[in-house]
Amino acid sequence: MRTLRSSRAVLVLVAFLVCALATVPVSAKDGRDFAGFYSINNAVEQGDQMVVTLRVQLQNNSDADVKQALLTLRQNPGPALGTFQPVKLWRNHGEVRLTGQFVVPKHEFEKWHKGAQPALMVVTKDENGQRHDRFVQLSRRPQLP
Repeated sequence: MRTLRSSRAVLVLVAFLVCALATVPVSAKDGRDFAGFYSINNAVEQGDQMVVTLRVQLQNNSDADVKQALLTLRQNPGPALGTFQPVKLWRNHGEVRLTGQFVVPKHEFEKWHKGAQPALMVVTKDENGQRHDRFVQLSRRPQLP
């Protein structure tokens, strides 16, 4: 009987620790420096392409302010499809909301509807002028303000 109580106590303690650790802020690394939500609006078919309005709400989790960031939508895999307006200053833990219109291959658009996320990159240059492209982790939302 005592063993059963000890086992339950250990399970409760482990569950408590897992929940407690899940709420501890962790520095974002390995491709999770930028994350957020996207919505697709006004999709219009034009032959083998789609003209879409893409809205994004993004968080900077990179532990640094970002200056002159350019957000580029890419075909996955493939070339750039276009860019949003540049973000002059994106504060650490700050949020940006951007809207852009893009011409996307129909097969790429169909991938998004099957669960793939748009390939969005944050492009910056460091103090030495070296270019850095970082992936944005996105989740779909039906509508963004």
